[in-house]
Amino acid sequence: MDTQPRSSATGSSERLAEPEITFTECRRCGTHIAGLDGRYACGACGWVNEHTEGHRDLPTAEDDPDRPA
Repeated sequence: MDTQPRSSATGSSERLAEPEITFTECRRCGTHIAGLDGRYACGACGWVNEHTEGHRDLPTAEDDPDRPA
């Protein structure tokens, strides 16, 4: 992933942090699962946690380097 400074819509230059791989047990079936930044989906039973439970805010469309101008 590219971590070079980018200009946002507000004109500030900031670095996008690399996602952190996190681990937990599925709340439904107990399977050991991995996710990104505290967001999980269990492949065994289909459980998914609420996106707001993540460790940081999700990126916006303005953060996408491939976004059309």
